[in-house]
Amino acid sequence: MLALAVEHTDDAVMITRTDGIIEYVNPGFERITGYPAHQVLGRTPGFLRSGAPSPGFYGQLWQTIRHGRSFRAVFTNRRRNGEIYFEEKTISPIRDLNGEIRHFVATGKDVTERMAAARHLERKAHYDSLTGLPNRSLLHDRLHQAIQRAQRQGRLVAVQFVDLDRFKIINDTLGHATGDRVLIEAARRLRGCLRATDTVARLGGDEFVLVQEDLEHPDTAEQVARKVLDTFSDHFPVGPHDLCVNVSIGVALYPGDGADPESLLMRADLAMYRAKEAGRNSFRFFESALDAGSMRSLTLEGAIRKALERREFSLVYQPLIDTRRHLPLAIEALLRWHSPHHGSIPPDHFIPLLEENGRISDVSCWALREALRQTRALQEAGHPQLRLAFNLSGRQFRDPGLVHDIRSALDDTGFDPRLLDLELTEHALTDNPEAATAVLRALRDLGVQLSLDDFGTGYSSMALLAHFPLHSLKIDRRFIHDMERDQQAAIIVRSIVGLARNLGLEVAAEGVENRAQLALLQELGCHRIQGQVLTRPLTPDELGAALPPP
Repeated sequence: MLALAVEHTDDAVMITRTDGIIEYVNPGFERITGYPAHQVLGRTPGFLRSGAPSPGFYGQLWQTIRHGRSFRAVFTNRRRNGEIYFEEKTISPIRDLNGEIRHFVATGKDVTERMAAARHLERKAHYDSLTGLPNRSLLHDRLHQAIQRAQRQGRLVAVQFVDLDRFKIINDTLGHATGDRVLIEAARRLRGCLRATDTVARLGGDEFVLVQEDLEHPDTAEQVARKVLDTFSDHFPVGPHDLCVNVSIGVALYPGDGADPESLLMRADLAMYRAKEAGRNSFRFFESALDAGSMRSLTLEGAIRKALERREFSLVYQPLIDTRRHLPLAIEALLRWHSPHHGSIPPDHFIPLLEENGRISDVSCWALREALRQTRALQEAGHPQLRLAFNLSGRQFRDPGLVHDIRSALDDTGFDPRLLDLELTEHALTDNPEAATAVLRALRDLGVQLSLDDFGTGYSSMALLAHFPLHSLKIDRRFIHDMERDQQAAIIVRSIVGLARNLGLEVAAEGVENRAQLALLQELGCHRIQGQVLTRPLTPDELGAALPPP
């Protein structure tokens, strides 16, 4: 039975004398190696060697088994047809009745497919699938090692953050396939600018990082930066297109600009952003003279450019409560940004940045669709009449594609437009009243309701208010904050409530923080309340738990 088991096992079994001469191989050995038994009996197993193991590998093997212990390892062997394969092998001594080692038995399993799968997974974890360059994870590891070597040797490390100028235009106009070919060619050109010992990595999108180590002087980094600019001055022939692709480069140096990978990457990114500000197609070294405030502001500007793609934005919801019935009338979607590097950034810091760099429309389109989707889920969970309030920025309101984007979002999410309130500021309406009226009417034709946010801070007149197709006003939080101790603020609030009532508009108060403010507002006839006094902004899960049972 034992002989039959050895003959029929799929694993390779080989028995040798103590001098290594093969005395037996089973059919499993013949199948895995491709060698028939008659060609291997009487030989040593050396004919299987591929030359891959280190010189001391086989010395350790013989030392282990001759001392009576088993040796286990994955061998890199060569089949009869020349093909390399991996064998998970155990070699054990066979003793006679007196305890003397007389033979060795080796059992091996072909693990070539398993090793290939493991290597594939390892490559996916550390390399970019499109360009074959190291990814962010491997970059951090290599940069960390480069810093350690530089510390021991007293040398410099240069980190160059490379961003393709106007790559988004190529991607959006010519398609992602063309964009991918540009990225592959960019990776090839960047590799050609560095030594074999240096690193080129792709962080994602059109962002690349170069790591030069063992530098004596910053001039070496400058030479490489100029070489990159020259390399990219040649056009990119991609299919029928002859594209011009320039780059902006930011350079940071160890140890002067940072002592760890995160600091160096952040400062190189900041310097790259300064290069873009200077007109693109250039490079800048990080300047340590930047004060902390300017550095944070510029760093945030750099970080927010990729925040949407990296899914760093989220939404919370502030309920609008009817204090007479103690029921939520609507929920207002509020945008939040949590950066892995900078933590939670207040909206009054990052919203202006989105306005300035032109990303507000992209982020707002994402936020509207996400808010519609999440609110629709709450409606289907038993709150069919729950309204959603959503803020439109001034820049977004001037976007010619606004009405189309909102219609598309409503259609794609199946959201009832009658349950959507769009909130605008006075400034957005009063910049160009005639154009604003046309946009508002187009929005109203979609079926949505329109509200004027932060009322009292702009310059709108009663004539304009009557002219605009509005449904409600929201009193600015600054008047709410001051009305307890400032008689003038209380008078303004009273006037706004009366004005809204006379114009047939609903009126709401936002930023209500305490019971005294709440009591004054109710006394003035304002019962639609938003603020911490009733509830803080809630995540979608918290909101679902807080809403009254259906």
